[in-house]
Amino acid sequence: MNRTGVVILSVAGFLNVSVPLGHAEPGPEAPLREVFPGVRVDLKERLVEFDGVVPVNAHTKANLKVFLETTVCAFDSKEHESLVVTKSKPSQVHAALLLIGLKPGKPGAWKQDEQKKWVGIPPEGEELDVRFVLKDADGKEREVDPAEWIVNIKDGRSLRAIAPDAKWVFAGSKLVSKEPPPRAPGEGVVPPAPAGGAAPPPAPQAREHYLADTEGTLIGLTSFGTETIGLTAMYNPDSDKKAPEWIAGKQTPEIGAKVVVRVRAKKAGS
Repeated sequence: MNRTGVVILSVAGFLNVSVPLGHAEPGPEAPLREVFPGVRVDLKERLVEFDGVVPVNAHTKANLKVFLETTVCAFDSKEHESLVVTKSKPSQVHAALLLIGLKPGKPGAWKQDEQKKWVGIPPEGEELDVRFVLKDADGKEREVDPAEWIVNIKDGRSLRAIAPDAKWVFAGSKLVSKEPPPRAPGEGVVPPAPAGGAAPPPAPQAREHYLADTEGTLIGLTSFGTETIGLTAMYNPDSDKKAPEWIAGKQTPEIGAKVVVRVRAKKAGS
């Protein structure tokens, strides 16, 4: 098996996912290859992209505001507060980032200081370049910075203008253990050993799962501490600690618009 195949198998084992090996080796005629449904990689360019749509309406007649907590979320999670939603799993995007040679760090976190104020600990990981790709009416592609779609409700300035040094990093979310729920009443309870010394049936075992898959936190904005791709500028998602401040700007396309999310390994010096 070639080196790419070995890497893919190790990725699949780490995240308990299945990768189609036949799609992994890029060719000159089609550098982007699909490794999961809707998730594509270009190993040479160290690029990952996946499909999504705009789930929110930032253009209502009543000029209603769409408050944001994440930039890109997984399906059936935070669609009401994200710029883009995708059916691709965060763990699949994580695996694709591993395939292009990136190493995850760790998500951001919050702690209280001596004055009982909440202090953000930024996420760590290799730096990424994140872009949204749209197609014009003539089919021509254009890339946009998602931080330009995210604006502050107080003054209308973009996230990019307010936090120009903020970076996207491969945080990697977390693997956590979760006890399997009983499948039927009484199931999951270990019965006493039967007479005669025979061993009782084994109890269900806890399994690890990728936290961003259950919480939908694929590309962050505020920091829940579970993001696959985190933002180094720390904003608290808890409205009791920090009033919501980020909304979808008017640059956001109409609801339902198709968006490709393109993630590149950041080149040194860029």
